Amino acid sequence: MASTLVATVYWGGMVLLFFFWAYGIASFALDLKNKIIPGIVRYRRGRRAEKAEAEREQERDEREQQLY
Repeated sequence: MASTLVATVYWGGMVLLFFFWAYGIASFALDLKNKIIPGIVRYRRGRRAEKAEAEREQERDEREQQLY
């Protein structure tokens, strides 16, 4: 009787831990998909736009210098 109770508590605890382990992995995967990866893409897009803007500004300054 006592050994079945111990086994039941053991397996119940293992199932509970497995649930939270699987939930953590799924939550991390969803965070990657919905927050982290789009944030990186947005950051890189913004950096690229800043670089293009700086190049346009530099070309405009060079043209102004050539006019004077």
